[in-house]
Amino acid sequence: MNSSPVFVIVPGASQTPSHYAHIIHLLQARGHGTLTALLPSGGATRLVSAAEDAEFVRSRMILPILDIEKYDVILIMHSYGGLPGSAAARGLGSADRATSGRKTAVLGQIFIASILPHGGNGEDVIALLGGKWPSFIDVHESEQRIKCDQPKIPLYDDVPPLISKGTELSSISQSIQCFTSPCPLTSWHEEAFFGRCAYIRTRNDQAVPYEVQNAMLDSTVTMQNWVIRDIAAGNSPQLALPEKLVEIILAISQQFEVLPLPTTSREGLDLSFSVGKYQLSSLVRAQTRWLTSRVKGLVHHRSGRKLQ
Repeated sequence: MNSSPVFVIVPGASQTPSHYAHIIHLLQARGHGTLTALLPSGGATRLVSAAEDAEFVRSRMILPILDIEKYDVILIMHSYGGLPGSAAARGLGSADRATSGRKTAVLGQIFIASILPHGGNGEDVIALLGGKWPSFIDVHESEQRIKCDQPKIPLYDDVPPLISKGTELSSISQSIQCFTSPCPLTSWHEEAFFGRCAYIRTRNDQAVPYEVQNAMLDSTVTMQNWVIRDIAAGNSPQLALPEKLVEIILAISQQFEVLPLPTTSREGLDLSFSVGKYQLSSLVRAQTRWLTSRVKGLVHHRSGRKLQ
């Protein structure tokens, strides 16, 4: 096994490898290996599910690094990329790989303004979002594709003008099915990744608002001991504040690299320490708010009526 992990970057919807070129340059300039790719659903001329994206990430992006190049991997997942990326990592944590005699593993998962579906329960991304498409996503049903046709405000509002212009021209459509097919089972809640998942909150995000990011984290806090960091950027910190983002990523990476391998089951353990800054009473209230909003969203999705 080689000593330094490779950062595998899973793009967000409608994003291409070019959207991550600058942070890739910054990471490589510091001696770190990187890999990214265009997801099958990106620019697709056929229907592509979230599960197919996940299988691509696993078979073409993660396993070649683990099993052929013999490097550990740290996943960096942006927005939609958190779904196929985390699903692709199932069974690839350090403890799981060690039991099968493998010496390399996915050391950790870093989510940037990402959705956090549990998956495996038949729900799709739209159900997770309350049963309706986000207002900034344009749905071209006859062509079976989606795209943010006017991406400046929701995605690139704080990106320098010339970079924003080039970035907008570099965006591509996404297969509609990656949002409407069942979410594959993800791995951020697996025991092997407990304490090995980080979430970078984008404080000025107009696509995945800061309060929505907090609600997702609040609802999952009993399943994961999150490493949480903030960045004062919109939905694309890799373009707006690339140097700051890389500093955060490297600090998290170092934290993952020094963690011992999991040796005990979490079952039966007192998980109150994992709540971090959230008090248990606050957690219960947050979970109640989240569950209430989810029920309203699902009823809206099924009935077409908005609950007051």
